[in-house]
Amino acid sequence: MPTTTLATRVAKDRHRLCYADGRPFFYLADTAWTLFGDLSSEETDDFFADRAAKGFTAIQACVFRDLFEPNSPNVAGDRPFATDEDLHAVRMNPAWIDHVVQMTRKAAEYGLVMALLPTWGDKWNAHSNSAGPVVMDAAKGREYCRFLSDALGDCENVIWVLGGDSPILEPSHAETIRDMAAGLRDGASGERLITFYPNGLGSSEIFHSEGWLDFNALQTSHYKPNVPGYLYVERLFNVSPPKPAIDMEPNYEAARMFVFGTRTPHQTFERGDSPYLPQFSAYDVRKAYYRTVLAGAAGFTYGHDSIRQILRSGDRHHAWDEGGLPDWKTALSAPGSSQLALLKDLVTELGHDRLVPAQHLFVPFRQTDAWPDRMAIGLDFAGQSNLDPASHIRIAADQLNRWLIAYTPVRNILTLDTSQLAGARLEVTIFDPETGKTDRCFEIDRRDTLKLVPDRDLDSLIVIKVVG
Repeated sequence: MPTTTLATRVAKDRHRLCYADGRPFFYLADTAWTLFGDLSSEETDDFFADRAAKGFTAIQACVFRDLFEPNSPNVAGDRPFATDEDLHAVRMNPAWIDHVVQMTRKAAEYGLVMALLPTWGDKWNAHSNSAGPVVMDAAKGREYCRFLSDALGDCENVIWVLGGDSPILEPSHAETIRDMAAGLRDGASGERLITFYPNGLGSSEIFHSEGWLDFNALQTSHYKPNVPGYLYVERLFNVSPPKPAIDMEPNYEAARMFVFGTRTPHQTFERGDSPYLPQFSAYDVRKAYYRTVLAGAAGFTYGHDSIRQILRSGDRHHAWDEGGLPDWKTALSAPGSSQLALLKDLVTELGHDRLVPAQHLFVPFRQTDAWPDRMAIGLDFAGQSNLDPASHIRIAADQLNRWLIAYTPVRNILTLDTSQLAGARLEVTIFDPETGKTDRCFEIDRRDTLKLVPDRDLDSLIVIKVVG
């Protein structure tokens, strides 16, 4: 059991999170929406142990979620609501909430924060990808969230996440969310952080200036690769008043790309015209992760399509009508989950609270009189403009001018402005984000610009530090 606090707060810089004792808290979450319903206590131990060992600091889960049938039981046979009458009155089964509390306490033993959704969006909004029914209005939502806040009052390792992948389509939806936030604040865990997790660009569109919203969340989702979430994060970095921002649902590893699917009545998908259904890879995860963090995000959420729904062999697959995925235990070993600790550890060591987006340090590639460049005159390609999301280079810098970090998703020429680094000698390290290993490390005298070409064909991370 950790001896230090797991309670979290917004950090002094207002862009990041920290623990209540001031230690930096880099939000690196895995997604297990149906954890409380679909895992036994022993399986939860296995899951938490694996994620803690890989450097995760948080788990996103719903207090209850019904993928296919309302009021679905957990592995012990208990239902979230003992009867249909209780479901519609939103009176939670004591056995269910006791299990939620026990598993949340178990997470603390592994040093993990639980980012808890009181409910998925289907219980307050008919526009949803789960079973429903809509049972919450503002009054019932407030009462239910007050109940949860009291029930988990002794669990300091909680962040509250309202919403649940549903849009605000009418004023009553916004009022329900506001009243749910008020219920959480009224209860015993009223000092815990609260955010709103949407199915689009972010909580900031409606709730940014409201006092209950501690940090912003957005979802770049699974429609296609290379969605420029870094642009949304950097925009939020510059919004006043400042609040931390996190992409809480980017491309899930192994998820099918929605662009190839046709929606069915319950927001699920059928095979489109494509002869195959391409899946997101660990590479897609890394591109979203590195670029949003370097754009100023307070962290990142990882997801695997098997783990987010705790998929077992023979289970019906949620969202897609066909399977082809490993079971959740096998998916624990998917490569993406082991490729995230590098950046978290680096920015924590360097000083995450000092990191600022620094795209101005990207120096566009200058054409020369060489004939390959003359052939490209007038073409707006990525090496010059850095606008293409598939190859976009992202840069962050230290407010004290002691280091800068650059990430390129493809092998490219990087010309970086190093004139402001406060030292005469620089250490340049090029990392392989796939393995976490160092490809090259060398020292040079500081110069106004530094030109590099990484060795890898795919992504590389460059860290430049003042050493003298």
